[in-house]
Amino acid sequence: MIRTTTRLTQARLAHALALTMAWMLALPAAAQTVKDPQLTALLDARKYAEAERMASARIAARPDDMDAYGALTVAVTNDADTARREAALKRLEACVAALPTAAMCHFGVGAVLGVNAMSQGAVAGLRSAGRIRESFSKALEIDPLFYAARSGLVQVYLTVPGIAGGSVSKARELANAASIKQPEHAKLLLGMVALDQKEYAEAERVVASVRAGSDKELAGDVQAFWPQLGIAYLADKQVTRARTVFERAVQEAPQQAIGHYGVGRALAEAGDLDAAVAAYQRALPLEGAGALPIEYRLGIAWQGKGERDKARAAFTRFIGAGKGSPKNLDDAKKRLAELA
Repeated sequence: MIRTTTRLTQARLAHALALTMAWMLALPAAAQTVKDPQLTALLDARKYAEAERMASARIAARPDDMDAYGALTVAVTNDADTARREAALKRLEACVAALPTAAMCHFGVGAVLGVNAMSQGAVAGLRSAGRIRESFSKALEIDPLFYAARSGLVQVYLTVPGIAGGSVSKARELANAASIKQPEHAKLLLGMVALDQKEYAEAERVVASVRAGSDKELAGDVQAFWPQLGIAYLADKQVTRARTVFERAVQEAPQQAIGHYGVGRALAEAGDLDAAVAAYQRALPLEGAGALPIEYRLGIAWQGKGERDKARAAFTRFIGAGKGSPKNLDDAKKRLAELA
């Protein structure tokens, strides 16, 4: 069934595209598509600029080096440098033109366009949605076992409106199509569909059954799934389930801030502010903390505990960083004024 939605607010579209790309790119830096040990080491160390330079040099010397294109894609989609990303897109597009059966290059075009859509806003994102979908589709047509392309395409179908090509039925069909040769991957993809349809218990059941084994790419997607489900449970006021899921995220990726932050959110919703503060503080020094409104949530918790000075300090740090959503920033400013 094609979605009947014909309009999507710019804010919702931007959020949808952001979730799509954030999930897809939450794979281990050296996804299984990159085999070269030097490139893998740079990506694992998050030395994206160095990885991009090495990959670009290798492509210049040998334009059919698929390992280099894979590393280039991972590097520039994790790097905020717009100029490097645009240069990489041109290389990937040139690869598609010269080597039309190179699945990695089609995938790379879709991935880079997706990150561009996130950075350029909702209108640009809507214009790019069709080309992103086509790039992932072509990569999967060339290589039906290209899981990252299948995953990206499923997420595009789930997050863009029907008028832009979104379709829950197509997403489910794509997921089921992986069942014969990639059964564990299919489970995760079906979990994504269930999450999109707000079938949270089913999503949790299916993904909990995934056995990734040595597949780092699949394991990375499973790790990225739990915080998404936890956030959904929180929004649905299922606080106990949310805490359980976030605790699982902490167990599977203790170095990532999102799990600890989610535990803090669930504890705060349950009224345990002391434990919430401790969880937020554990999250602060970890990977990905800069992208989360931890100081804002700390401020709310401190304010709820009557610790006015600590609340003021947290809100001041959050506002000073200027990285939060407009809604959170406005609320932080109001709360800070109340504490003056």
